[in-house]
Amino acid sequence: MKVLRIILASVVGYLAYAVGSMLLVSPVMEGEGAPIIALGLVGLALIGLASGWLAARTSGGNQRWAGYIVSGLIALATVANLAIGLGAEPVWYKVGTLVLTAPLSLLVCLKATGSKQAG
Repeated sequence: MKVLRIILASVVGYLAYAVGSMLLVSPVMEGEGAPIIALGLVGLALIGLASGWLAARTSGGNQRWAGYIVSGLIALATVANLAIGLGAEPVWYKVGTLVLTAPLSLLVCLKATGSKQAG
């Protein structure tokens, strides 16, 4: 049962990232300049926090593993996207995903693990 909860949490966390990223890409692709980049980076940070929070809440006490898997999936997909050149997103968006979204999703899960141990 523990493994199934981790898998479910990983799927939920990655889906939160994917849906959030799809919703954010449209305004980013239509605009240019510093305000759009700032909006995109804030959005990527919020997506990372949301995906980590959903993974931690779904994991049933296995937040650490869920966080590692979700952030790993996000990072792996983004690195593959950068290496192969898939997707129409700007490079700064992909780098922002690596620098903000993946680490923040892990951080939220690890923070949830720490609060469970302290409480």
